[in-house]
Amino acid sequence: MALSTTPTAGPDRTGSHTYETIPVGEGPHSVVASSDGRRVYVTNFLDGTVTAVDTPANTVATTFPVAVGPYGVALDPPGERLYVAEQSSDVVKVFDTATGGGITSTGMGARPYGLVVTVHPEQLLIANAIDDQVMVSDLLTKSHGTLTGIDFPVGLAADPSGNRFYVSNYFANTVTVYDATEVIEVEGPTPAEPLEVFPVDRGPYGLAVGPHDSMLYVAHFPFDKLSVIDVHSGAVTRTVAVPGGPRGVAVSPDGDRLYVTAFFERSLVVVPL
Repeated sequence: MALSTTPTAGPDRTGSHTYETIPVGEGPHSVVASSDGRRVYVTNFLDGTVTAVDTPANTVATTFPVAVGPYGVALDPPGERLYVAEQSSDVVKVFDTATGGGITSTGMGARPYGLVVTVHPEQLLIANAIDDQVMVSDLLTKSHGTLTGIDFPVGLAADPSGNRFYVSNYFANTVTVYDATEVIEVEGPTPAEPLEVFPVDRGPYGLAVGPHDSMLYVAHFPFDKLSVIDVHSGAVTRTVAVPGGPRGVAVSPDGDRLYVTAFFERSLVVVPL
């Protein structure tokens, strides 16, 4: 069913900024932007749908049912397949972005949370928070190994160059950094070896990496803010107040704006950079 929704504006809770907000479904959780920047997809946890947003107009293009309690979301590089983590039934579902129709459904460990697709090689990573692991799969959702010993991984992000991927460790208040080029070699249970560990404020959840691999954006749920991290130094360079319980974050391909899910306010917040 296609919907047309007009964006609105609302102040953040500091009163210092006004952000454009796009109404989406109930309990928006995760968000991913297409590589051409023309579509953003939002999983809505409480009503089991995905909202597709037309970003040139910042209006809802369509909403389609996907799962009970969808969490993480990812796109393949061409933007043809949408991957959705259904944590209530321990599966990852794959959808055709052109039609919203389901392609396949595969078991992916207990309570899958965040998803990300890496490039060079193209692999799907799945965060299994309660098992302290990240599963590694091909884009046909055939798992071939797990990275173990990762403290309650929730959010995942990969840099556009394909060199690194990032994991938010919710209760440890850290983001861990891993070599993305080695995931193709993971077979069976494999202890994860982080390259770096970035300390952050409490509640790190969704992650996104800027187009030049230099900035990492961290949503802190339910603490109404984002952190911006310089990945070369690991230092937090700024924080941004975002209302409504930010969970997911995506960055536009040109690096001009962030898309942030406001879980408590049923909206996608557009934050200019």
